[in-house]
Amino acid sequence: MSVKNAKSDRHWYIGGALLGLVVIFSFFTGHPVGTATTYERITGHILRFFSPEYVSGTIHYYKEAAPVAEWQTLFVIGMLLSGVIGRFLVVKHKGEDVPEMWVQAFGSSNARRFAVSFIGGFLLLFGSRLAGGCTSGLFISGGSQLAIAALIFAAAMFASGIITAKLLYRGRD
Repeated sequence: MSVKNAKSDRHWYIGGALLGLVVIFSFFTGHPVGTATTYERITGHILRFFSPEYVSGTIHYYKEAAPVAEWQTLFVIGMLLSGVIGRFLVVKHKGEDVPEMWVQAFGSSNARRFAVSFIGGFLLLFGSRLAGGCTSGLFISGGSQLAIAALIFAAAMFASGIITAKLLYRGRD
């Protein structure tokens, strides 16, 4: 794909402007952008169905983030739906399920790629909840306020991403 096609296919500046509007809206409504607590709350709903005693007696997670459905839940559902809409209605056949670089490094299995993606996402979410925060909340909301913690986190996140990509793809461009 040439640089010209890459630029016309990916309107990153529109996405950036829309994210900026979401951040501005979130500050006016008093709800900073973040999603990790929602997963905790959804887990609380599921656990409450099977063991309400456990959820009501849990000191750490479900007392701090009671399993209630609120705006963040709709935000997460909207992210999921917009990803599905973007993939199947907007992008359609422009992309591939398993990129060529992944195939060269790890093989062509869709199931393997999705399993690794799921495990990586789970570890990211688990780590963010273990730290008591959320990567999007710190990076987007904190970064928009130029908070020192957010800037340090952003630098560490990009550095670890580059190192991980170099290790996984063994220096391929």
